[in-house]
Amino acid sequence: MCGRYVTTNAVSKTKHLVDNPDRVLDTENFNAYPTCFLPVLLHRDKKLIIQNLTWGLVPKWAEGKEDFRPLNNARIESVDEKPSFKSLVKKYRCIIPADGYYEWQTTDSGKQPFFIKRSDDNPLYFGGLYQKNKVDEFTILTQESEGELRSIHHRMPLMLDESQFGEFFDYEKSVGILSREQSVNLSFYKVSKQVNSPKNNKVELIKEI
Repeated sequence: MCGRYVTTNAVSKTKHLVDNPDRVLDTENFNAYPTCFLPVLLHRDKKLIIQNLTWGLVPKWAEGKEDFRPLNNARIESVDEKPSFKSLVKKYRCIIPADGYYEWQTTDSGKQPFFIKRSDDNPLYFGGLYQKNKVDEFTILTQESEGELRSIHHRMPLMLDESQFGEFFDYEKSVGILSREQSVNLSFYKVSKQVNSPKNNKVELIKEI
């Protein structure tokens, strides 16, 4: 799963990709959490734009249900069948730029947070789905963890290299294909438990301890 991530200066970092920033300004968020308004790449008229969307998707069938919790993640193995996602995956895919994300490992002394990023420090790009609602919303696609990440958590975001963007936005292809073509090299390390509180939002959260 992915419940917290870091995104900083997304406009500057994607200017070589994006045709129109759509009134989005560079910001720094070291503890992005569901319900936050966050920068997302959308594919429109054969061009990429960047737009702020709300993290957490409420399917049309759940609108008005006060006890429904927005869907922050979507399992890539079932998006083609799930009523919440099967129409979106056919025409409403998006890419979420990030510096890295947090995951928690269960230990005998409690849950230990880790920060996970690209080994070369370049931006990460998560595959996602979005929809137009009262506010535009998105969810992050997840897949089974690979390699050493399995020791931290059994799920991870679908992560794309820039070379895979065209394939991701080819709606004739299943997003499941890309989960089998994972080509992003990652590194990770322990960070402070201060990240547990969404009230904390500072660069020190991503420092190794």
